Amino acid sequence: MTINWLDFGLNYLKAAADLLLPRRCIVCKNKLLLHEKHSCMHCLADMPLTYFWNRSHNPMSDKFNLAIQNSLETKGREKYAYACALFYYDNDGIYRHIPYQIKYQGNIQAGKFFGKMLGRRMAAEALWQDVDCVVPVPLHWKRKWKRGYNQAEIIAGEIALALHAEADNGILRRKRNTMTQTRLDVKGKEENVKDAFEAVAEGKDFRHILLVDDIFTTGATLHACFQALRTHFGTETRISIATLGFVGH
Repeated sequence: MTINWLDFGLNYLKAAADLLLPRRCIVCKNKLLLHEKHSCMHCLADMPLTYFWNRSHNPMSDKFNLAIQNSLETKGREKYAYACALFYYDNDGIYRHIPYQIKYQGNIQAGKFFGKMLGRRMAAEALWQDVDCVVPVPLHWKRKWKRGYNQAEIIAGEIALALHAEADNGILRRKRNTMTQTRLDVKGKEENVKDAFEAVAEGKDFRHILLVDDIFTTGATLHACFQALRTHFGTETRISIATLGFVGH
């Protein structure tokens, strides 16, 4: 039997590092085993997956398309927007730690890990095969400068790689620094992000654009981004959405 000494040495170093500074599951906080990354196998197995990626119609897509139709002067012109999320999000559940770690704790590698997890599932389904542009919900430059990164860009980048699509971080711009959506009601969220985005898409031509954010709650932010993109792209371009978490109630 041939021993791969490089892998052996790396595993030895990882094991030694875990003794000094144990890595922990970002979901349950238990120690990770040597082969585990970001989440333990138990939490990965118990993750409340939505399986929306293989369903053209689901609660998330129905909710988003209703918002689109309610904002149209003429009904029925839009292509149906597909929508998917990796898991169900609960403000009191332990899986809330995933987007929290990515958004507020600088855990960029976790963002890549779970973004790739969703992207691979989408890549296996026919619904997403024609996606040729993946666009993250943009942060205002002041907030991005303060945080140091945009969590939606991290997630979107991995999904774009999985779908072999272009990742375009410049096609949308946030015109004003909106307040956090956390404590606002449904109407407040809509008003907060109304006309907050603009598209910068001269010379761009895509068949299917995928908007990406970390969590879908009311869909107000994603809908505002959708409306901004529609100022540059006609209804022949389908605009769909994807997030890590979906609030199902």
